[in-house]
Amino acid sequence: MNEALINFEEMARNLENDWRRNPLADVQTEEEIPESARETLTQAWGILKTILFATVMAQQSVITATTYLPPPSPKFASSLETNVTPASLAWVLLQTLSDLSFVITKFGGVTTTARTSVFPQLRRLFYSALDVLSTNQVASEQFVISLCQTGKQNSTSMESPKVMGNAKTAFSLACIEQLVPNVGEERIQSQIFDMCIQCVIILLLDGLICAL
Repeated sequence: MNEALINFEEMARNLENDWRRNPLADVQTEEEIPESARETLTQAWGILKTILFATVMAQQSVITATTYLPPPSPKFASSLETNVTPASLAWVLLQTLSDLSFVITKFGGVTTTARTSVFPQLRRLFYSALDVLSTNQVASEQFVISLCQTGKQNSTSMESPKVMGNAKTAFSLACIEQLVPNVGEERIQSQIFDMCIQCVIILLLDGLICAL
């Protein structure tokens, strides 16, 4: 299961990096799309959505097994030459979804409050993975720190498309919101608070630019 999730994460990371270099990655409205590129872009998004759907279906099988199968006995676990745990599997799974966050936005995100979600399997996978990760306080805090560090890099990078950066930040904040109870006060102040301040500053600057 670990090997499968790692392969999915590598694929998603490469896909995100490739899409980041696409000049159409930062398109926010249909009017911004050149007429000559609209059919190609529609086909590309169809492929991206199919990849996300296939990834979610495969990952759901893993998280279900992780949730309901008992852990190995201490004697057997001590003989394993691996550090794979339910929390580490959930970490890789959530990292994959983070890599695909720019596609997830097309389905309304992972925290939609609508009664009928466009992609209910995605929400189920997202919260199931967070539940598994939250059982390990150390892993939860480390995951939050990694999200905050990535968020700071995105906010200071001039190369990252704005649309993709916003999608990744929204996904990170959704994860952090659920894992805050497992994060120490010092980390909240030094990591989460700083990331939130940067997000607020960016929103204010964007609003000011639009007003001008």
